[in-house]
Parts: sequence; structure tokens; C-alpha cells
Amino acid sequence: MKKLLLFTIFVTSIFFTTDFSTKIFAKEITNIQWKKSVAKGKKLSKFRETVTSPALGKKAWKIILLPMDCGRDNEGDYSDCKNNGRDAVVGHGGGDRARSEYSSDKRYTGEKWISVSIYLPNDFKSVEPVSTSLFQIYEWGKKDQQRHPRMMLRVKNGVLEPRYFPVNGRDVSGKINKHLFIDDMRDKWTTIIFHTKMGKKAGEGFVKMYVNDVLYNEYSGRTGYGGRFFNKFGIYHSWISRWTRNNDGYENYPTQVVYYDNLFRTNSKDKLLKLIKN
Repeated sequence: MKKLLLFTIFVTSIFFTTDFSTKIFAKEITNIQWKKSVAKGKKLSKFRETVTSPALGKKAWKIILLPMDCGRDNEGDYSDCKNNGRDAVVGHGGGDRARSEYSSDKRYTGEKWISVSIYLPNDFKSVEPVSTSLFQIYEWGKKDQQRHPRMMLRVKNGVLEPRYFPVNGRDVSGKINKHLFIDDMRDKWTTIIFHTKMGKKAGEGFVKMYVNDVLYNEYSGRTGYGGRFFNKFGIYHSWISRWTRNNDGYENYPTQVVYYDNLFRTNSKDKLLKLIKN
């Protein structure tokens, strides 16, 4: 009966699976297939909910990250909870992080238009100086199939801004034309559009971030190492131990909730705007 129901939903183009599935797709919210990222063993396994309010259309996704709720990959020994012991650098070996995040299945190259709409509730609390990312562009490298972030949309100093990782993992802020303040995003939807060209050569690539058709941020230069790219959305905390710098232990570490809609990726701006409008 369950398989029959899922098949019926699929053929009527309203395809939805619960968090027990490895992949999710909802036409009204996204044109991309997504799967859980580093989620095995998390306390809250069903960290995504489909909601009707707040939503830009009929539905949106609610993502919840409990304090320090870390997991691990289904395969291999990578874990957000502890270092795998092969690398002394936490950023390479895992540990000191947590996430409620999804990764896109299909990888791409070249020029793309990408959108994400984000709604922050009034009671959204920052965990700074812990690094918090809400959306990512990732590269799947050729050498040993290594994966590296190329852009993370992060909360930093009360602003949601892209941080670029073009060379050796060091992040740069790009050219900031306008700030997207967290306080201005509360209790309303903010639609962000990225125009990107991922390239290996220094003068080839770029990433431009628009809000309401206004250019907020831009980066030009090398944007990858010749691999293929994919996207991530959800709440991702890294360097959680930084919380203790300004707090007495982890007792007051907050739960974070973020809503998502308009998770689209296309080859042209016109196609992207049509999807957003619909």
C-alpha cells in the first residue's frame, strides 16, 4: 500500500518522501534532488519538515538543528562528532561540528543561476563565534575524489554573507557592495540569487550574489580546481568549541530553525526567474 501511494504521488508530479528516504524532491520548492549529509546517528533524524506557513507558495521546508547534534557519513569514517585520527587539523579530519543539512545529487560545471529563499524566525539566535553556514557551493575534486567548499553563505558579525574558499581553504569575503543584515531578515522571506561560473583559471570564474536584483557581493578569479560542483542547504556549525570563549560551557547553546524555499538551479536567469515566479 505504501509503495502504491508513493508511486501515485510521483505520477501526479507532487513528489514527496519522508526523512526516512535518502533523497527528497518537491517540485513546488525545488527542481533539485537532495539527500541527507553526514546525518547517521543524529539525535534528531527527522530534521526537515514540510510546512505550509511560512511559505512563499503552498509549501516550504523547515530545518532544525539541535545543539551540537552531530552525525557521520553512511560510508567511510568521516564524522562531525570526532576526528578520524588521520589528520591533526579538525577541518580535514572531522569533529567539532554539527549539521542538519542536505546535499544535491547532480554535479555540474560552468555557468549557473542558483536561488535560495530563507526565512529566519524572530527568535533566531546566532551562535557566533561558531561558524554557521546556511547554503554552500561545493566542489567534488578529481584527485582522490576530495570534496571542498568553494562558497559558504555564513552568519558573520550579524550579517549573512558569502565566504569564498578559492585557494588552500583560506576564506575571503569578496567585494562587499551591500550588507545583508540578520536582523533585517527576521520574520520575512529573503530571496538570494547567485550567478556563478566555476572555473580553474584565475580570470575565468566568478560568483555574484543578488538580493531583490541588487548586487550585494561579487568575487572574480579562480573558483575551483577542475572538479564538478554541487550545492548544500541547511544549518551547518563548525568550530563549535569556540562557543566556550564567550560562554560558560554549552548550557545555553541554542537550537536553530531556518525555513527554505525556491531552491532552484538553472542555466539562465530567465529560467530561474520563471521558476521563482511560479
